[in-house]
Amino acid sequence: MSSKPKAIKHSVSSIVAILLMLFPLMAQGQICDNFSDGDLHNNPTWTGDTADFRINSNGQLQLYSAGADTSQIALPYSMPSSDTVEWSLWLRLAFTPTANNYTIIALYADSADLLKASHHLSLAVSDPTSGNKQITVYQDDIPLYTFPYRPTLGNNRLRFCIRMINRQQLLFAVDTVGETGTANYVECGSAMLLETVPDEVYFGIYCCYTSSRAHLFYYDDIMINSDGCGNSGDDGQKPQTGEIVINEILFNPKSGGSDYVELYNRSGNNLSLSQIFLAAVKGDSIMRMHPIGTGVIQSHTLIVITTDADYVASQYSVPYPARLLQVPSMPSYNDASGSVVVAAADSTILDRFDYDAKMHSRLLRDVEGVSLERRSVERPTQDASNWYSAASTAGYGTPTGKNSQSQESLFIDNSFALSTTLFSPDGDGYNDLLNITYTLEQCDLAANISIYDRNGRLVRHLSRGQLLGCSGNIVWDGSDNSGRNCARGKYLIAIEAYNENGASQTWRRTVSLVRQ
Repeated sequence: MSSKPKAIKHSVSSIVAILLMLFPLMAQGQICDNFSDGDLHNNPTWTGDTADFRINSNGQLQLYSAGADTSQIALPYSMPSSDTVEWSLWLRLAFTPTANNYTIIALYADSADLLKASHHLSLAVSDPTSGNKQITVYQDDIPLYTFPYRPTLGNNRLRFCIRMINRQQLLFAVDTVGETGTANYVECGSAMLLETVPDEVYFGIYCCYTSSRAHLFYYDDIMINSDGCGNSGDDGQKPQTGEIVINEILFNPKSGGSDYVELYNRSGNNLSLSQIFLAAVKGDSIMRMHPIGTGVIQSHTLIVITTDADYVASQYSVPYPARLLQVPSMPSYNDASGSVVVAAADSTILDRFDYDAKMHSRLLRDVEGVSLERRSVERPTQDASNWYSAASTAGYGTPTGKNSQSQESLFIDNSFALSTTLFSPDGDGYNDLLNITYTLEQCDLAANISIYDRNGRLVRHLSRGQLLGCSGNIVWDGSDNSGRNCARGKYLIAIEAYNENGASQTWRRTVSLVRQ
């Protein structure tokens, strides 16, 4: 695998990698790591420069090195013998990739030292030799395919899905929205393999970075032929009220069709499916509990429950078929109105949605086959304004995918705060500066921050497209764009925060400027 490594480092890690190659690989053919256990050394066991990585508070693998260098970790596995092998992963680079700052993902490599691998299939985010801002798949250093997406902006968040058919053909899909909870892949191309695929291999992550980028590589949801992390067992936690919420419902399917209910795990834990039921109710009384299966629903993941998975898959786009769960029975949902109730094994109500066909768009003449989608998982389930008809452009339903009517907030109103509402930039040491502080739930927002006088005239641009990060402080010294002192009076602070997908949100407050 060609690259330009910064240094030869961590001799102990290299020795460990060599020792691993001397022993038979006790590896599995199905891998899933969403790092929710906070442990790189067990279940599964990563090796290499593990001291250079950490699992952050968002349950993501994050590079956390001390300075400019290269770091790599690897995970052994046996190449699945199935006709189709699928690799998928989420990554975020909080910078613009260059020849000195890039990552390589080895989908398979015949060595734990990725740079010494003779045979590999690798995904390079930015060309490591030329620095061209592109994403290319290589087999044994031969380029096979370049994705039609150029990571030229900071805060790149991407999901990749690469399928190998009969060890001959590769199919590529990418989700450039890159949400942490769901994926909406778009198929974008294919290629033919040129070399034989090894049987005992490593999945690996390689980072090359300068000191200013040593904490800005993030990875998550690494899956190899897996339907979802933890779905092979039933070791999830017992759900609590508010952790599992109703996200979409089809209660009036087309003739001969089946209802479906989509649930979202908005907690940070994997939740046990055997502890979650759809309940038929009469008033406030539970009449019957319908189990939905075993295994877990992964943190920040969707599942869809129906009695006819084939029908749902034939009528709607289903980006995650493995998350479409067919059950023998579920409550009967009236076409006009009714209640969707999710309950725990002890009959505790986890979430409830009292729906009505009148919640559909008035522009629709026929709502048969149209689902109701939740707009925000943060707003109350029972808020009728939080629901709307699935868009026609999305096929009137989005089971297992992102809701077409999603309107998630980028930040909450109190994410920004002023140090004072009265400041006097006169040099006396008291309230000479106005501090705008912020702590954001989403750390990938940029902002335009402007100051307007009482007549609505723009007097100062504090920020134009500034990347905010998770928290920080922005200062106004009371001057205008020309550096002149602004006159006393009231001023409007206007913040427009937005992400790379075009979603935006505004925040406004007034402040009084006084001078002696």
